[in-house]
Amino acid sequence: MPDTKFGLDQVGNETPKWSKWMFRITIILTTVAAFVIAADPGIPDIIKVRIGVYLKGLDMLVLGFSKMFGVEVQDTTENKN
Repeated sequence: MPDTKFGLDQVGNETPKWSKWMFRITIILTTVAAFVIAADPGIPDIIKVRIGVYLKGLDMLVLGFSKMFGVEVQDTTENKN
C-alpha cells in the first residue's frame, strides 16, 4: 500500500479512498446538520443563518484539505514485456 502524503504538491495525485470517504461523510453530516437547524422553529433566524454559514465554510475547508492528500500511483505497465 503506497504512503499517503499531504501538501500542495499532492493536488495532482490520486486521493486515497479512506480520505475520500472521510471527507464525504463530513460533508454529508454538516449538510444534514444545516437542514435540521434550518427546520428547527426554536432557533432564532439570525442564529440559523450564522450556523449555516459556519457549516458551509467548514465544507469548503474540508473540500480544500481533501485535495491535499495524495498517493503516488506507480505505473505497473512499464515492467511487463
